[in-house]
Amino acid sequence: MPRPAIEHPELLTLAEGLSSRRVVLRRYRVGDGATLFAALAPHREELLQWMEWPRRHQRIEDSESYARRMNAEFALRRAMPMAILDATNGAYLGGAGFHTPDWSTPKAEIGYFLVPPARGAGVATEIVRLQVHFAFDQMLVNRVWGSCDAGNASSAAVMRRAGMREEGLLRAETRDHHGELRDTRIFALTIDDYPGWSAAYGVADRVYLAEPR
Repeated sequence: MPRPAIEHPELLTLAEGLSSRRVVLRRYRVGDGATLFAALAPHREELLQWMEWPRRHQRIEDSESYARRMNAEFALRRAMPMAILDATNGAYLGGAGFHTPDWSTPKAEIGYFLVPPARGAGVATEIVRLQVHFAFDQMLVNRVWGSCDAGNASSAAVMRRAGMREEGLLRAETRDHHGELRDTRIFALTIDDYPGWSAAYGVADRVYLAEPR
């Protein structure tokens, strides 16, 4: 059944994130900057192939500023970025979350990236699945969706493995951060899809993390 619009999303009670046996996906916290910077710095140039924002992390202070600003954005529900951490040792593996949720529909767009050492072990697929759970269980959306550059075969494969439905290819849809015209692939799930998706692809050992007060 469709969910209603959310008039005051900042009043919506949400978990701080969620975890599985091997990964934690949680809201950025004050003090995350040093860990974030240390993880990004060795791989900045590689990450810039698909994303512009790592260029702005030239010092630990830049990364700490980012962590604090993203913490505030999460509180206001304007954007909801999260850190991806190793559940065993707390190592920073990447970032994920939701770009500017549309609370009138409501719907949410997912995003994610991993630092190179964390790739190739199925972490990205699990993170997308955790985001789907968070969007439908916590944010009460009617639709969750994601997009990627049509040239980014790895990202498209992640969303397919995560069980998201490929809805189409938008040709010459935008320019990437290098100024090149690009095609965009769109993947999505709706609230009607969610029960069947959860049975087939859901993360059974997920645990929601209480939001600090």
